[in-house]
Amino acid sequence: MIKVDIINEVSATASITKVKAEQAVEAVLDAMKNSMKRGERIELRGFGVFQVKPRKRGIGRNPRTGKEVRIPPGRTIRFKPGKDLQNIP
Repeated sequence: MIKVDIINEVSATASITKVKAEQAVEAVLDAMKNSMKRGERIELRGFGVFQVKPRKRGIGRNPRTGKEVRIPPGRTIRFKPGKDLQNIP
């Protein structure tokens, strides 16, 4: 499923135009992006939790040359599914 599919689903479920559905989906995604940029946790009950976690620096290897490459510390996003999502048959 891609963003267009989500917009079409929202449009059909909420009986609104695709333009309004696209605005709604974009607003939700922008709010989530901004929250994660600030390092905040996003909890959607029944769906799951998005959390920004620090990532340690490390040493990787270039697969083409075999040369070691330093990987700088950073942040990554983790998703933990909720119970309802885990129990999908």
